[in-house]
This record gives sequence, C-alpha cells and structure tokens, in this order.
Amino acid sequence: MATLVVASTLVATGGFASAASADVGLLDHCTSVDGGELVYDDFTKYNNSLSHAVNQWNSLNAINVKADTASTYADVDVSDYTSSSDSRAGWFDCSAGADDMDGYNESQKHVVMTHEFGHSLKLGHGPEIAVMDPCPACYNPNMSNNLQSWDINS
Repeated sequence: MATLVVASTLVATGGFASAASADVGLLDHCTSVDGGELVYDDFTKYNNSLSHAVNQWNSLNAINVKADTASTYADVDVSDYTSSSDSRAGWFDCSAGADDMDGYNESQKHVVMTHEFGHSLKLGHGPEIAVMDPCPACYNPNMSNNLQSWDINS
C-alpha cells in the first residue's frame, strides 16, 4: 500500500523501538500544529486507537485535534503500511510514514497511536512512565494507555 503524504504523517509500524533512540524533550525540527489545531486525514484501519489518541490530546484543551473535512486542509495523514523489514513500534516524520499494528493488543495500539500524535505536537521521547516513552507498548505493559503527568506537563 502506498503512503499518501500531505504535510506529515503519523507512523506506527509493527515492532519495538530501541531505547537508545530516545530524544527526551521537544522536537525542534517540525510540528503539525497550525492555527491552534491539528487536522488529520484518516487512512487507517485502527480507528479505535485513532479515536483514543484524539480524545487523549483533546482532553488537555491546548489545541483542537480533528478530522479533515471538505473545508479544511490536513496537517497530518494517519495511514496503514506493512513492511517485514521495519521493526519500529511507531514513528512521526515530517514528510512520510505509515502503520501496521496487527500483532498488538488494543491497549498497545492505543498507546502507540497516542504516542505518535504526541510527536506531531512537537513532543520528543519522555521517561519510561509516559505515553511518550520511546517504546510505550513494550516497557510498561500494565501502564494505562492514557496520557501520564510527563506527557501532560510537556
């Protein structure tokens, strides 16, 4: 499946990221937020996890995360992709991306999607007890898939 690119893409692939790739703090190279909102195009089959992520970030009332409509321009695409050579649990990229979480349980899907939306909001990786943990789906299997204090404060 080809990935469609608008401005940026959320990516959640079917593996686990290395803790060595941690970039704690804010990402300074890009953000998908403009005009106080983050508008996304939905090209994913993981709609329950997408809804969970949107609800988590909207609960902070800092910005409006919403689906693209005929009268808006998408800031980010949420799309599906399968690759046996990609082992990342997820990634946010300013120019391309995809997702494949078929082997994940519902909680893991929710936390990975929420994590990737965090990157689109300019958040880098956080501590182990945070949605923005470099590998939230593998380090904290009992962690709530909801935003934690570090995520909220950041």
